[in-house]
Amino acid sequence: MSRFLTPDDADHISDFLSAPRLQTFLNLTKSGLREDAIELHQATMSLGVAVMAVTGLIEVSLRNAACKQLDTMYGRPDWLRNPPLTLRWQHLEGGSIRRAQKQARRAAYSKMTGPQKAALDAQAFPGGRPPGLSHEDLASRRQATISVADSQVIAQLTMHFWKRLFSDQYETMLWKRGLRKVFPNKTLKRADVASQLEVIYEMRNRLAHHEPVYGSRLEAVLEAISFVSTYLGNRDPNVVSPFAKLILPQRDILSGQVAIMRSTFERLSPLPAEPAEG
Repeated sequence: MSRFLTPDDADHISDFLSAPRLQTFLNLTKSGLREDAIELHQATMSLGVAVMAVTGLIEVSLRNAACKQLDTMYGRPDWLRNPPLTLRWQHLEGGSIRRAQKQARRAAYSKMTGPQKAALDAQAFPGGRPPGLSHEDLASRRQATISVADSQVIAQLTMHFWKRLFSDQYETMLWKRGLRKVFPNKTLKRADVASQLEVIYEMRNRLAHHEPVYGSRLEAVLEAISFVSTYLGNRDPNVVSPFAKLILPQRDILSGQVAIMRSTFERLSPLPAEPAEG
């Protein structure tokens, strides 16, 4: 790409990238040219899109596999908001569920017509709507009256919630009671699963903030993706699982972007590229 950029192009493109962001890639170039730094930047951005596609599928699949197993374990679909006595949500998860419920109500409210929203006033304000209520408070009071299904709340929960179900706090409550069947290979320990899910979670956070992916962090997330591809819903690592087949097209695209990124770094960067800490 850099061979197509002129110094004038680089001047204009520099207006769109912050100086600290561009400096990160300038420090990685042999030439110190902004054109080369921009090419390195673009290679990592394209790679990030490919990583997000794969890890997004992992998040959705992990969520659905965990929900199915929890439905089976408890024999009821309301375990999320009405947990049985054997399941006590930690503070973090309790907060996540409450926020997800609020977001689900907000999403349902946004799809209502004006008359439908106004009809909620009978429940929200049984004694009549108070004067001077702000638009935000009105919407919030109305939304609190909306009933949402567990599936709507589950859809609002993030990767943080699902990876936390495999943390040590839930080893007895969830993993040993049956959640281990989401990763049914008997050689796996809960900690093995938790550590790989943590890598994927942290990478998704970084990519959501448009942080570049390269060096040791890239190698770590590729290893985590391979782990989940091999073991999610699969007892035998020598057998290609249905989940591995599901994400194969996205992994093929990712492999291509990894090759492009590595080639670009080899051509333009003099040293093995390691991300800065922080």
